[in-house]
Amino acid sequence: MIFSTLSLYVARRFGAYFAMACGTVFLLVMLIDTVELLRKSANSGATFDQVLLLAALHAPSLILTILPFVTLLSAMACFASMARSSELVVTRAAGVSAWRLTAPTLVAGAVIGAASFALLNPIAAGALQRFETLKARYFDEAASVLSISPQGLWLRQRSAQGQEVIRAWRADRTGAQLWDVSVFRFDHQDRLAARIEAARAVLEPGAWRLHQVRAWRFDPLRRDAPPAETRAANMRIETELTHERILESFSPPQTISFWDMPAFIDTMEAAGFAADRHRMHWHSQLAQPVLMAAMVLLGAAFSMRHARFGGLGWMALSAVLAGLGYFMLSNVAQAFGSIGAIAPVLAAWAPPVAMILIASGLLLHLEDG
Repeated sequence: MIFSTLSLYVARRFGAYFAMACGTVFLLVMLIDTVELLRKSANSGATFDQVLLLAALHAPSLILTILPFVTLLSAMACFASMARSSELVVTRAAGVSAWRLTAPTLVAGAVIGAASFALLNPIAAGALQRFETLKARYFDEAASVLSISPQGLWLRQRSAQGQEVIRAWRADRTGAQLWDVSVFRFDHQDRLAARIEAARAVLEPGAWRLHQVRAWRFDPLRRDAPPAETRAANMRIETELTHERILESFSPPQTISFWDMPAFIDTMEAAGFAADRHRMHWHSQLAQPVLMAAMVLLGAAFSMRHARFGGLGWMALSAVLAGLGYFMLSNVAQAFGSIGAIAPVLAAWAPPVAMILIASGLLLHLEDG
């Protein structure tokens, strides 16, 4: 009974520090993001209410990114406060091992990690998607020109007559070649002016080159008139799109819910595009419970030193530096996993597993000699 009561006490203590840290981080993120957006809005005319809404929509995704670091700081604060109040000495004198003492915070960290991808990730993804849309509207930024659905991939581009929407069932990995292409051309009043079907489209500098073309031209003033049909071996359609802009227009992984990501990856690969970046993000979210547990262990290993021995400040600084070092190495691994240089599964899971092993070794060394 003493151990269950102690476990609940430690878990509540850790939860209180975690809640305070999250609240503090939220306020800081809102403040910094609001100031940055206000600076950008100086030339766009966006109102303060709109800027505040954008900051609120952006905050969940930023908090999700730094949540492991918040967990590390919470664990450090929890165990350091217990060390200063001599609670650690009392519990160790009662025969409670360091592992038994950290077990409730490990469980709490794993629960936080599971909640981060199961609950917070869908909320943050939806908010970030809305943020990107409103930001493009308020600040007159370029919106995404590409979207992917089970009906194929869709591209939007401007033309001299209005705008054109391109649908293709398949593409190569760069988006420079499309197959089974349909082009819908609209005038400035958003009326359908022409439809073009092509077996293949190749992106050239400044234009799409269509092959095996069949086109229908509509009269906007006579909707009941039959369209004029033409056929051609080749056709050239001017465009401002480039390979880089097409690839950059994919929905960022952060704007897609964890639960919707597998279907989106399947759709991307069916369309012919590489989905390593999105698969990497999905696995990194799935590994959050292991990462949070590693951050808890790391914080405990550097802060479970009795206050009379001194050096708590240096140990806290060492923990922060170790956490920053982990994030740097993790970002490198994710970069390699996103481009397919290493398997996304390995890039996502290896850093947190390695960190939990290193933190366990530190705890053994510092607490058990």
